[in-house]
Amino acid sequence: MKAILFPLLAIVLIGTTMSKNLDDRAPARVTFDDCDCQCDGTTYLDEHDNVQGNCQSADTSGRKWCYISSDINTLEACKDGFEYDSRYNMSKSYAACSSPDPSSDECTFYYD
Repeated sequence: MKAILFPLLAIVLIGTTMSKNLDDRAPARVTFDDCDCQCDGTTYLDEHDNVQGNCQSADTSGRKWCYISSDINTLEACKDGFEYDSRYNMSKSYAACSSPDPSSDECTFYYD
């Protein structure tokens, strides 16, 4: 019994320790695409007077989204563009909600 219990306990302890270390990883490096993938700022009020768009609301997946410009640079930078909206001639993006401000220190390598 002890021969089985000790290895099992060791596996649990190692797994717990390793999973805690995953949270301590450094964030991914900012890329040109991150700086070019920007929200357009377009919003609208839905039927319940809730603001939709510009990362102010979440869709049915629970993720915040925004409209992105339909220019080729933005569409290529925001690789997750989805659900084209013909009212605004724009697609939506989740990634643009987490991209850094283009005038931030993170993006200065690109714009300098």
